[in-house]
Amino acid sequence: MNFTNLCKPGKIGSMVLKNRMIQPAMETWSAGPDGTVTESTIAHYARRAEGGVGLIITEMTNPTPGCMCFPGELEMSEDKFMPGMSKIADAIHAGGAKAAVQLDHGGVFAHNNTSDLPAFTPSGIGTFSMPDLELKVMTKEDIDQVVEDFAVAALRAKAIGFDAVEIHGGHGYLLVEFLSAYYNRRTDEYGGSVYNRTRISIEIIKKIKEYCGKDFPVIYKISAEDYTPNGITLDQSVEICKYLEEAGADAIMVSGGTLESRIHDFFDVMLDGKPADEETMGLTRGISTATWIPSTYCPRNLYTELAAVIKKAVSIPIITVCSVRPEKAEEMIENGEADFAALGRQILADPDYPSKIIEGRIEDMRQCLRCNECLGGGNKNRTLHCAVNPDLGHDYQHSTELRKVDVPRKIAVIGSGPAGMNAAIAARTRGHEVVLFEKESRLGGLLYYVGKPDFKIDYKKYTDYLIRTVEKLGVDIRLNTEFSLQTAEQEKFDKIIAATGSEWFIPQIDGANTETALNPLDVLDGNYPDVDSFIVLGTGLVGCEVAMHLAERGKKVTMIGRAPNCNPANLYGVDWNINARLAVDKVDVQMDTKVLNMTATEVVCATKKIKSKHDPNTGKGTERPYDRSAPFDGEIKTFKAGAVVCAMGMRAVNSLAFELISKGYQVEIIGDAQKARKIIDAVHEGFHAGRKC
Repeated sequence: MNFTNLCKPGKIGSMVLKNRMIQPAMETWSAGPDGTVTESTIAHYARRAEGGVGLIITEMTNPTPGCMCFPGELEMSEDKFMPGMSKIADAIHAGGAKAAVQLDHGGVFAHNNTSDLPAFTPSGIGTFSMPDLELKVMTKEDIDQVVEDFAVAALRAKAIGFDAVEIHGGHGYLLVEFLSAYYNRRTDEYGGSVYNRTRISIEIIKKIKEYCGKDFPVIYKISAEDYTPNGITLDQSVEICKYLEEAGADAIMVSGGTLESRIHDFFDVMLDGKPADEETMGLTRGISTATWIPSTYCPRNLYTELAAVIKKAVSIPIITVCSVRPEKAEEMIENGEADFAALGRQILADPDYPSKIIEGRIEDMRQCLRCNECLGGGNKNRTLHCAVNPDLGHDYQHSTELRKVDVPRKIAVIGSGPAGMNAAIAARTRGHEVVLFEKESRLGGLLYYVGKPDFKIDYKKYTDYLIRTVEKLGVDIRLNTEFSLQTAEQEKFDKIIAATGSEWFIPQIDGANTETALNPLDVLDGNYPDVDSFIVLGTGLVGCEVAMHLAERGKKVTMIGRAPNCNPANLYGVDWNINARLAVDKVDVQMDTKVLNMTATEVVCATKKIKSKHDPNTGKGTERPYDRSAPFDGEIKTFKAGAVVCAMGMRAVNSLAFELISKGYQVEIIGDAQKARKIIDAVHEGFHAGRKC
């Protein structure tokens, strides 16, 4: 496809961009605890700028002293932060992009763990995720001070070389708390009508223009719908955006959602058993943070229709954002439905993504999986990281450089899953002679199966990217070839990398065997009996995805797990997506349930007298393991279906590796061959195994 419109220059106010691709604000969690810019922060933005994007908007930056959302949020609240922030602007400019600072007061999220101040709110409405916060209803003096803080922070940004600022008016922070009647219950001039609720944003824009000049561009990011009771609707957003344009805004970025988005319906479904009506609830379109950072279990292009509506109502440029594929962005610009496209996590996965679009090499794009490991980093007190890009978060280090070697070595890689192919790519990039052994007739390993469900298309695209890359690099690919001790003896490899992956296994359950239990990988590949109902044993990622895959093909599915909660990804927001989709698909989820025995069509289970209360507010990465010693002392239940799928785990395949090691060969075991885990572990271990060759 030709991306003529995405690649042509564009203009936001007085700022000319070399193309229509924008990197939106995304947290790096790389600054110091007080918001001080670090070398890691600078290197991150420098690397993204070198990839060809037209404009980079920094992660959210606090304008008000003492109101950080979390330790490590960037700061522009005092002059002392200007030297560090100026280095970000310089790094972005050196890479050829324009630079903007996102200014964002956290509101209810600017809470007590970063200062002694209470959290500022319009009306004292808090958030379900932080129920014990000390809240303050803002006075007129507080509002005036925040307006001043935004304007002074913008002036600082302009003084140190930033080309524009973005005002964050979405996603649950202070300004959207004023815009949304869900949060804003005020009866003064800042509450009530849509105009009054927009007043603080209008005042901020006008004050920035007063301090920085009318030619200094101001972008406003809005949640065009926030999916809360009595919250922001699209009609209200059209009205709001007209007021913002009149106040002097130079562009609108159209996003959606807030931390409370759809959370009431979700809790009603998960806690109270209310039917999950997708038409009225829209749960599969994201809950809470997943409304603006949607996972692979959500649709793409979530807010393109909203952007197109707002585009008709205003004359300033519109930026579409939120899992927008380049084909859709090109179409929208062509049809006059948007002017720019913000391409966020994809630029984290592949910083050269914009250049590849410009050069017509989109097939070389390293696909973002929308797995949200990047979001999970901050929620687990880690810096930014990515499942498919081991370099992310380490741009400032030499530990991820692939330097050419002086003396090439002969490297064997056994297995062509994500670990094996990444090892082969890294080693070959360094200049080594690499032979990739695969016993099957195709490359991909378990990724072949992972990419089978419709909702995992990004995984298939990533698999295709890996295959094309090993082929283009000239890796010696040997399909239908089992590596053996004899192979090692004959070919004299300097190093062997064992990426032999993991295999399905059946746990010790009375009656469970290959005759009574279906392999979940076979099911994903379409090989299962023609029956109307299935029981899926196991509530990990494989079990959940098999259950959804079958249910979305019209099958009745019961899923059984012994844990109290279904949190297979252990990532904040993603597990909500999974649970919501299971509910919408009408999968009967039986937790706190232990399998006792089974046949090919029947499973007998023990339950607990007192079931653990399901807590949807989990998946933040800090929960302690549930009590496995609690007895299953309740009712004995029997479940019947046309077939039973056993998805109760995978186990490492590594006997060959240990045999080679015992014979004195230099072998590095990586990925699932060490232990069955997540794709991020396989990719990173594969990359570093190849890098170290």
